[in-house]
Amino acid sequence: MSGRGSLVYQMQETLKTVFRPGHSRHEDKKNGRYEIIRGIQTMRANMADVAQFARYVRTRCPNTISIAQITPAMAQAFIAELRVCERSGGRIGRVISSIRKLDLACRKAGIVPVDCPSLLPREIKGFHSDCRTTAYSADQIRSLLGFIEKMDPEVARLLATMWVTGLRITEAVYLRSDNIDFENKLLDLRDNSNRTKGGRPRRVVVEPEYDSFLIEIALLGDANNDKHIFRGRSSLPDRARVMVREACTQLTIPCLGTHGFRKAFAVRQYLLARETLPENNGRCIQFVSQQLGHNRMEITKQSYVGGK
Repeated sequence: MSGRGSLVYQMQETLKTVFRPGHSRHEDKKNGRYEIIRGIQTMRANMADVAQFARYVRTRCPNTISIAQITPAMAQAFIAELRVCERSGGRIGRVISSIRKLDLACRKAGIVPVDCPSLLPREIKGFHSDCRTTAYSADQIRSLLGFIEKMDPEVARLLATMWVTGLRITEAVYLRSDNIDFENKLLDLRDNSNRTKGGRPRRVVVEPEYDSFLIEIALLGDANNDKHIFRGRSSLPDRARVMVREACTQLTIPCLGTHGFRKAFAVRQYLLARETLPENNGRCIQFVSQQLGHNRMEITKQSYVGGK
């Protein structure tokens, strides 16, 4: 397998050898089968991640034509580039997991020796593992939005949407005017067309003070046949990441990437919940977790409001 087809093909075919839909996670861990991929959605994500990795390798190291030639330096440089591009901690963590699955699959298939160095050592982790709860302050956000507004008003509007609603950048990019429920003061993300994580529907309660902002962006969506608020959706996230880095440099604000706007929303929601439930921190974190669309409260506590 390692000598046939493109690098993308080789990596994806190798991953297919460890795809076992329906396998028990408990049994696999009990028997040390850490390379097994069980879910169809997970498999699709892993396939996309290794394809991106393969394209990166072919661009940077054109003489690399076989999966057996992949080195730890290549994998680590790829992860470093994702960090520079301000990819989210969750995304980087997923890519790291995908590459580790590929590494284990290569060993299992005999493509590389079992005792060769791992592509990614265990100390390389996604941002979620760093437990960084730092967010932009309200003043910093206003300064950033004001600076970016002069360069690219649509990017500023996207970042403001993340700050007001707590959406992930892709969720915000695919927001439609018919997702905004003015009567109940919430966003209703109903299906995978909103690009929610895992395609799961969710609702986000928005504070009344941001009604005028929601009206403004809803009018933009209503003017389009597809109700989408933002145009150029495929390139908009990367434009936003570049603009945020530039703005932070110019304004001497520590750069937390675009995700810092979502974290600022989480902090604001937590402080509001503490006013209502001052004696029940668990309920406060649960509320913020629901607002952010997290499956596990532990993620919310570790990476968003743990230090508050």
